[in-house]
Amino acid sequence: MTTDTTGLDLTERRSAVRDRYARAATTEESCCGPSDCGPSTAAGATATAAPATAEQISCAVGYDEADLASVPEGANLGLGCGNPVALASLAPGETVLDLGSGAGIDCFLAAERVGPAGRVIGVDMTPEMLERARDNARRGGFTNVEFRLGEIEALPVADSTVDVVISNCVLNLSGERPRVLAEALRVLRPGGRIMISDLVSERPVPDFVAASKESLVGCLPVLVREYEEDLAAAGFAEVSVVPRQRYPANVLADPQVQAVIRRDPAREREVRDFVASIHGGTIEAVKPAISAERKRRFA
Repeated sequence: MTTDTTGLDLTERRSAVRDRYARAATTEESCCGPSDCGPSTAAGATATAAPATAEQISCAVGYDEADLASVPEGANLGLGCGNPVALASLAPGETVLDLGSGAGIDCFLAAERVGPAGRVIGVDMTPEMLERARDNARRGGFTNVEFRLGEIEALPVADSTVDVVISNCVLNLSGERPRVLAEALRVLRPGGRIMISDLVSERPVPDFVAASKESLVGCLPVLVREYEEDLAAAGFAEVSVVPRQRYPANVLADPQVQAVIRRDPAREREVRDFVASIHGGTIEAVKPAISAERKRRFA
């Protein structure tokens, strides 16, 4: 049985994440993020900042007022760490797949860009999120968007049918990120691309933070080099992982982390340095038009 650093097996981890986002779907409880709207606040926020609204969080990580005004009410839960649609250069007629689509904000923004000739598919493993997203689509009149129940480690999408894969602050939650990236490669057409917003860091997660279930289902980043290595191993080319805006997580509010610090106050500095290293990052890559094996065969 495969386990992660918390001692959870993969089924338990997936269940914990599903429960966390079911609560977000029904209570609009955000996980973490900048405390206000605007670059200066996003860069200087701390773990003790006052709670922010979904709109403030979204504005701070890259959405503008026009984006937020164009989606159905209730589609934005403030759970992102970037705006992948704004950076994906979507074209009319393209097919877009959103991994961990939540209440649908990025699907609806993508739908506007690909137009009626295009198509957007959202995949989410949380039934409560799926229900909310489908209701948002009905109320917003989005006929070129569909939401499917499924896990991003085993996508309910056919091979080579998607032009662009997007995702927003989701892959860091998976205990099988390499498998997710392999699935993304499978469903992309040759020459297709991914544009992911996710939490990244150059600093490893402290061991006692990684061991906390609460922090695990909140906001823990992926090492930049790990993302680069996983993308290359999956078969992607033109890999780019770029940390962007600071994105402080509420790690210091985690009771398990607080308990460790009470026993060993010197470890607080370690946590603060780690929090300061967390950024919303942009992860880009392309599925080669011809596989490396075929290139060798026909060279």
